[in-house]
Amino acid sequence: ALLEQAASAEKAGDLPAAIALLKQAVALDASHQRSGEELKRVSAAHQARRFNEAMSAGYSALDARQFDTARKAFRQAASLQPGSAEAKSALQEVEAAATAQRLAGLQGSGAKAEQAEQWQQAVSAYEQAQKIDPNVLFAREGLERSRDRARLDQQLRTAIDDPLRLSDVAVADATGKMLQFARKVSPRGPLLDQQISQLERLLQQANTPVKVALRSDAQTDVVVYKVAKLGKFNQHELALRPGAYTAVGSRIGYRDVRVDFTVKPEGPPPALTIACTEAI
Repeated sequence: ALLEQAASAEKAGDLPAAIALLKQAVALDASHQRSGEELKRVSAAHQARRFNEAMSAGYSALDARQFDTARKAFRQAASLQPGSAEAKSALQEVEAAATAQRLAGLQGSGAKAEQAEQWQQAVSAYEQAQKIDPNVLFAREGLERSRDRARLDQQLRTAIDDPLRLSDVAVADATGKMLQFARKVSPRGPLLDQQISQLERLLQQANTPVKVALRSDAQTDVVVYKVAKLGKFNQHELALRPGAYTAVGSRIGYRDVRVDFTVKPEGPPPALTIACTEAI
């Protein structure tokens, strides 16, 4: 009776039910040859069906670019048929497709960053691509384009963000050479044009001295660091490049005074009084 019920279940396509019934038959008589053979046959058919279903689900997920789902399905198939060349090949196909999609995404991100003149982001995208595949051509060529531009962009940003450094003549000269190089860069986008324009204005301001009036008491020796020793005076005028400065006054028997001041390219110049008034 169990064998007949199992045959009916198999015919209806319900292999799990057929297997359960055949296991009951084997439990009733372990030496019954037909029961054992039927259990092996139906179990093998059920495993083959599950394998095919897993492979089919994996390929459907792969077609939909659902790589995690595809991996899970193909790994399930591999566990149902250990050593299956078909499952192994399918898993390799998933990895190849996932890698290709990842590289395509990085290529698009790099190109988009270049278009937006976000050079460091472009470098990052191309470096990630090279880590995935050191031989990929677009990453190598993209890095050749982007690294120099990223370096120039950072140099321009640093100069623009801290214009007071241009008070140093050596820094200003180096910045001028950098500007000459930037003007020759091609292609030039709107961001680079804006940076060049900003830095040209800042450099012009940095190279235009501002007259600063200093007052003292004719008894204090005054020094403006990195500029000049002015000695004693009541009033003195200096032409200083925009930037940050320090003036120090000293007088025998009195405590030294220190005055930090900033010369700005626009607006009224600072009015400074440097005199030692605190006796020791």
